Amino acid sequence: MILSADLEQAGRKLTEAGALLRAANDAHIEASNAFQTAINRAVKDGLNTLQPDAFPATDHRRHRRHHRPGRPAKIDTDPELQAYIAARIDRMTFVQIAEDIAQHFPPERHVRKTAIHAWWHRNKTRK
Repeated sequence: MILSADLEQAGRKLTEAGALLRAANDAHIEASNAFQTAINRAVKDGLNTLQPDAFPATDHRRHRRHHRPGRPAKIDTDPELQAYIAARIDRMTFVQIAEDIAQHFPPERHVRKTAIHAWWHRNKTRK
């Protein structure tokens, strides 16, 4: 008796699970079709409706540094330090510039040769 009841209950559960799977499959097919229709419409109409001036061209390379996480470089945030380095970059080495900065600026504004080197390579094309 118990075996027969268990089998009946298992059969009912399998029937319920089958119905749920069919419903889920139908919903999946419907969603996939709607998604494909939206993609096709975007490809067909999206390119035709995009105005040339909707997204003006920019020199993104110049602005990428504004998107970087973390703290900005010390030289990038100090215009006086930038000018000081730029005035000496053609006639002194990075080590000499770093030593000169250490003599003329307070400790919180000191930078090392690697920071000067990195700043110069990021900015030398603009000068």
